[in-house]
Amino acid sequence: MEVFLENGYGGATIDLVVERAGASKATVYSFFGGKNGLFAAIVEERAERILSAFGDPEVVHTDVRHALAHIAQRYMEVAMAPDAVGLWRLIIAEGTRFPELATTFYQLGPDRTYAHLAGMLSVWRERGLIRLDDPERAAVQFFDSVGGDLHRRAMAGITPKDLRDAIQRSIDHAVQMFWYGIRVDAPRRAPLATVPRF
Repeated sequence: MEVFLENGYGGATIDLVVERAGASKATVYSFFGGKNGLFAAIVEERAERILSAFGDPEVVHTDVRHALAHIAQRYMEVAMAPDAVGLWRLIIAEGTRFPELATTFYQLGPDRTYAHLAGMLSVWRERGLIRLDDPERAAVQFFDSVGGDLHRRAMAGITPKDLRDAIQRSIDHAVQMFWYGIRVDAPRRAPLATVPRF
């Protein structure tokens, strides 16, 4: 991760990784198959940290709001870590030059996280614990709301003095707003009007 963040994806080489890690080229290639595989493993490892907080939707059935808060907490612990913020910067800076890099990042990281939450939302909906039309879209919106402006500012190098408090406030607000929208006794909303296409 240090090599990627310091040199960018284009400038990172297996030689630099081997030098930093004190390993051999043969070891790196045997485990990861090259630079692309090594990058994929880094992204996947971070996604696993988030996914470990989800639990089994068949077990988490009594307090959906608490489960969402727990997931949001783990997500922010991972997403707001300095190396994770650096990883996002790397994708933004180099994704257009290396489209396979951005694809790998999203497939192994955010997309897996979104899909996992969407699956849980679907289970909860089937059990009558929440009311929701589109679990896939709702999952993306949930994580966007949790990270929101705080994560965007962190990518720009702007962090509040009390980051822990700012993260907690962001989580509390996002979970509260999301829960009010999906709880079973939430007021029915009129369907959105179709926007004309030009």
